[in-house]
Amino acid sequence: MSSPKVVFIDNPFFAVNNKDNDYKLYKGKDRKTDKRIFKQCKNKEDYSRQAKDYLFGKSGYMTYSRNEEKANISLKDLENNSNLFDYMMGGKKESSIMELNSMKREKMMMDKSGKYVSDSEACKKNFYWSKLFDKSNIHLSVLSFNKDYVDQNIGIDELQKELATKIMPMFLKRCGYENPNQTMDWVVALHSAVDRNNYHFHIGFIEKKESYRTTDNKLHFKQRLNLNEEELNFMKRQSILSIERAKVFTPSLIKLNQSLEEYKKFFNPKERSFTLKNIKNIDLEYKILRLGYLLNQVRQNSKHIKYNSLPKNHIGKEIRLLTQDIKKNILSSKEINLSKKEIDKSIEEINTIFKNIDIENHISNVGFEDAKDSKLVQDKLEKYDNYVLNAIVNNSLYVYNNRFTSKSAISINDIMNEAVLLVYLNQKKNKKTNLLKNSFQKNYSYQKAVTSALGRLKYQQDKVAEQFYQMLSENEKGVYK
Repeated sequence: MSSPKVVFIDNPFFAVNNKDNDYKLYKGKDRKTDKRIFKQCKNKEDYSRQAKDYLFGKSGYMTYSRNEEKANISLKDLENNSNLFDYMMGGKKESSIMELNSMKREKMMMDKSGKYVSDSEACKKNFYWSKLFDKSNIHLSVLSFNKDYVDQNIGIDELQKELATKIMPMFLKRCGYENPNQTMDWVVALHSAVDRNNYHFHIGFIEKKESYRTTDNKLHFKQRLNLNEEELNFMKRQSILSIERAKVFTPSLIKLNQSLEEYKKFFNPKERSFTLKNIKNIDLEYKILRLGYLLNQVRQNSKHIKYNSLPKNHIGKEIRLLTQDIKKNILSSKEINLSKKEIDKSIEEINTIFKNIDIENHISNVGFEDAKDSKLVQDKLEKYDNYVLNAIVNNSLYVYNNRFTSKSAISINDIMNEAVLLVYLNQKKNKKTNLLKNSFQKNYSYQKAVTSALGRLKYQQDKVAEQFYQMLSENEKGVYK
């Protein structure tokens, strides 16, 4: 079996209030056995003191925490720079090792904004995290890549920025933290080892305030910090995708976009294949007219209506149900179905990429994210679905206004529409499903519907004429007084 291109190791965490660590403090690894070393602390206060000492240094920045004049002191100038951030910036490595591995202190640790952290900024971060620590948690992990694999596909600087600014927020959200960009802080430090031919990123993150929603539906600091297999898998998949985006992922996304654009043409009024102009189903035509009528009730001053901006009242509810019903009916078209199959095929190609990533990197199928469930694909599908829904409501509004509000005289269309409505309401009342078939049966013939429609329209026209004549008569009386 080939070696995986990416390895993600969940390192021990540090948390004063964590229920799982039992005040056992991680103190590094035994060089001979490569086993992790833990020290049992007496109680919560003892754990907090020793953890701070280990993470932030005995004589490190904590010594100067009350002296603002020394706030910008360099980590290099401290008597004992054995703290977390100095380690991430290569403080434990000899200059010859740093040079051999092309590691530069000023280009090693990156913050959440994608900016490299200087010594003075690292000092401030060291102080800031130490102040958060008693209530919050610090989580450390290592993400390792095959060096040749990265160099052949993406620049290491670009990968580090992608990891710090894009992948980390997605990963933390997957871990259950809400709004991580505002509620959390993290760093990503690049180290490399020529002898092992790998790049590895040391990742550290901490909660600035409560950001994990628990069973009581309130936000708390997260207590149990061990990453599960689904979360580990998510980080590995997203990391590989960021590297292979240009080679395999982006072309597949382009193909999906093209399929969606073809699908979109069926609902574009400027295209020849405008689906909503080829309605031959009486039941569907009634629904479009009914939808147009309802939309006319809720429309403000704008000529157009957005489906997602409809009111949340009983009329809005009926409009949404009717729009979805019309959409379902339209999508049964053979031509549109072929277009949808192309979309599904493009999504399946993306899914194949996901599966290949897992196979090549020995990632289990636990928590496998289907392409259709990924946020990127979901957002695209939602965008085009909204386009279709907006096309349906605006076309319905246009059809209704064009037929009923722009003509004063009774036309053949008016008679037909009235007849269709009578047939539809009668068949709906009798709960008969096949409207077209039943419309021409003896029990309620189409001829009868047209006759009834003419009668109703003639009655309405006569009433209007009568009122008009009465109005004229009253005016005449006023003139001859």
